[in-house]
Amino acid sequence: MTTGNPISPTASTALSSQSLQEQREFLRHRLLDGATGGEVVQAFSDFMDGLLMARFREVIQQGNAETRASWQQCCLVAMGGYGRRELAPYSDIDVMVLTRGNQAELAQAISQGVFHRLWDLGFQVGHSVRTIAECLEIGETDLPACTSLMESRFLGGNAAVFQEFQRKFDRRILKRRAKQFVLDKIEERQREYAKFGGTIFLLEPNIKKGKGGLRDVHLIQWVGQARFGAGTIQELSNQGILALQDYQVLQEAQEFLWRLRGFLHFEAKRAQDILTFDDQVRLAEIYELSDLPNLLAVEQFMQQYFRHTTGLHDRCLRFLEQAEEQSWVDRIRQWWPTSLLEGTFLIEGSRLTIPPEKLLGVLESPVLLLRIFELSHERALTIDSQVLNELSQHLATVPNELFHTEEVSLLFRGILRRPGRIGQTLEAMHQAGLLEKLVPAFARVRGLMQFNQYHKYTVDEHSLLAVKEAERLQDNQGITGEVYRKIEDKDILHLALLLHDLGKGRPGDHCKIGQELAHLTADRLGLSHQEREVLAFLVFHHLVMSHTAFRRDLNDQKIILTFGRKMKTVGILQKMFILTVADISAVGPEVMTKWKESLLGELYSRTYEALAEGQSSNAKGSEQGILKPAARKSLLGEMAKKVGEDFQPDADWTSWVDRQLSQLPDWYLTSTPIEEMAAHLLAMRNVSSMPTHVEGRFNQELGVSEYVLITQTQAKPGLFMQVTGVLAAFGLEVLNAQIMTVGDGIVLDIFSVNDTDCEGSPSEFRFQEVAQEIQSVVQEEYSVEQVFERRRRLTFGRQFPSGRRPTEVLIDNEVSDSFTVIDVFADDKSGLLFLLGKTLVQLDLSIHMARIGTRLDQVVDVFYVTTSSGEKIQDAAHCKDIQLTIQKSVDAFLNEGS
Repeated sequence: MTTGNPISPTASTALSSQSLQEQREFLRHRLLDGATGGEVVQAFSDFMDGLLMARFREVIQQGNAETRASWQQCCLVAMGGYGRRELAPYSDIDVMVLTRGNQAELAQAISQGVFHRLWDLGFQVGHSVRTIAECLEIGETDLPACTSLMESRFLGGNAAVFQEFQRKFDRRILKRRAKQFVLDKIEERQREYAKFGGTIFLLEPNIKKGKGGLRDVHLIQWVGQARFGAGTIQELSNQGILALQDYQVLQEAQEFLWRLRGFLHFEAKRAQDILTFDDQVRLAEIYELSDLPNLLAVEQFMQQYFRHTTGLHDRCLRFLEQAEEQSWVDRIRQWWPTSLLEGTFLIEGSRLTIPPEKLLGVLESPVLLLRIFELSHERALTIDSQVLNELSQHLATVPNELFHTEEVSLLFRGILRRPGRIGQTLEAMHQAGLLEKLVPAFARVRGLMQFNQYHKYTVDEHSLLAVKEAERLQDNQGITGEVYRKIEDKDILHLALLLHDLGKGRPGDHCKIGQELAHLTADRLGLSHQEREVLAFLVFHHLVMSHTAFRRDLNDQKIILTFGRKMKTVGILQKMFILTVADISAVGPEVMTKWKESLLGELYSRTYEALAEGQSSNAKGSEQGILKPAARKSLLGEMAKKVGEDFQPDADWTSWVDRQLSQLPDWYLTSTPIEEMAAHLLAMRNVSSMPTHVEGRFNQELGVSEYVLITQTQAKPGLFMQVTGVLAAFGLEVLNAQIMTVGDGIVLDIFSVNDTDCEGSPSEFRFQEVAQEIQSVVQEEYSVEQVFERRRRLTFGRQFPSGRRPTEVLIDNEVSDSFTVIDVFADDKSGLLFLLGKTLVQLDLSIHMARIGTRLDQVVDVFYVTTSSGEKIQDAAHCKDIQLTIQKSVDAFLNEGS
């Protein structure tokens, strides 16, 4: 290993930005050549020590007589990460000039001579000049400052000043305020967990401040210093406070993260702590990992990352429990005779533990091992972290077969059956390695990332979160909560959520593999034949409901009946509904929107009616398009109100209204408020004098904006293309488009969009601005291309490192009796929907409905189309030509500028 630095610290006065970069480049090569992360951060810290001290001595020597005399009353101190000798290549530097009494002249000279020099070299410098008294005062009131002072390290100057500060700080701050300091640091860390993702298993984690990151090591060291006077994990191990095995896990994790952080800093040439997808691909190459048939190199690399961070975080939690000071009541309680729970377990406050003399008996009994988790679940108790550690070490050596008994299965199903703390209990079982004894397939997905931008968590974390999301519905007052509470065999639902993605990381369709794993799991747990088949069905078809809800026309009764036949029973439908909601909710924050939930709820409700009442009662009857008399009367009254008091609807007027209503679809008549329907009908009535009517509104219930266009189709081909072009120019994300043509060539289009520029409801000005642009383009005052040019937007996204995915175009003539359905799977790009609309116009196809969704990292644009004469496209050759034309157009569009 190379030792020393290529640049002598004594020559630091001649250092320039170039020489600093040479030092960083030297360390980068050392890291690539196999140097440890610890060696790199310590070498850079030493380099900066030399630079700072050379400048410090030079300032003193060049100063006036007062400056030279006063240096004996001060010293230079490294603080924070620099104080720990853990300075990453582009990290901020935290330095303090510590003085006895007020040394204003000296402080000014050092600030200009030392700190300004660092700024000139591009460092972010946190600096201060403080007296000992000021340090003690701020240490009592400012937690970050107190922490930084605790990590201070003497660099140069009068050592006696630093030693005096340390003695006073230790006596006044650490010894007197240790307990409060520990509590404050733990609370501060909890806030960081929440801010940086709340889980270890984020796919683009912050390796410093995220859960399981370097900050967990820092927390152990801060608490160790305050509680035990041991400020490093090495010292804690030497004093026997940390077990040797725990020290080794922490040391390996710290080294792994130090090394990663070095690579991130060197690549970015700045402080960078986010492990992005691009970084992961690059680091997998540096670590010389290769793609396996069913596991990418980057996924193998991230499994290593999650193994280290999980071990680190588990040890951190265990150490914090160990360091917790007992109250006098707890100390007295230790001497009281204790009664064991079920003769084996012990409750200590809010924790469930096992007395040492009972531990071996529990470890040797699969039933007792399950029972401690069931008690934790029933009584809302946390299992002691030391116990979890003992279980984890023991279970690693125990064969799975010991847990395949009827009694163990009943205990496990009991946990799965009772909502409340199922998710937390399963997490603890996973941490201990017990879950994979009951469901062996779970071991394979531990820390398995899903290398796409759709999922935010690893497979195991996503599966556990899905169970938690289902449990949360117990108190939900909407339709999802109502359905969840009705499900009697919740253990099957929760087990399906655990299993639904376990087929990932294996060759083949993960749904099909999951079905096989479900059968194996059902056999291991002794499920009945019916339970076995329901479990396997849910796992195999877990994507069907979302695909149907998000990609198909739910107003088409054929879709509902086909989906209902697949579900077979109300019980399966209920489980599938909750499974789908929980699965999507567990993908990542805010993935489950009001819009998606409403579509799933609509599909559930319509299918429930079909299953509960029979298909025949749901067939369209002769009253299609006719409002009930009371609703019709309200509609005419609302129209009269909008026109004016003198309005008297005659027979011709009312027959016109009835004629329009008869041509509008059921979903429109049943879901559109009377006031809005009246406005639409009046706009249709006045289309001769006002040929284009556009209005915008916010649908509070669905959480989406809606734009309504009413115009005549004559001489206006490609309305869909024009409107979606304008919406794309404004950065609006189209979710759904309904195109309705009524009498006299009048068209009524409703576009549901997500306005990402606005949080909640957009302003009235926003609606008017978009509506005006749509109207101008439809009336051919200017083109869509001109709107795009005028409202060109910056693109803030980044290309996913896996590169382009193949474009796929599917044409289906079976799903609908009236329309040909075209599914387009393609990488997303602003203007794609406009291009597709333009291509369909060029193919002389009429769009009747469009729906836009996602499939992992691609968008799914779905179109219900006919020929210009209103017919389905039945000719196979014509379908093939459409398919190839769309695919060619999309690929050419996506390749532009690449």
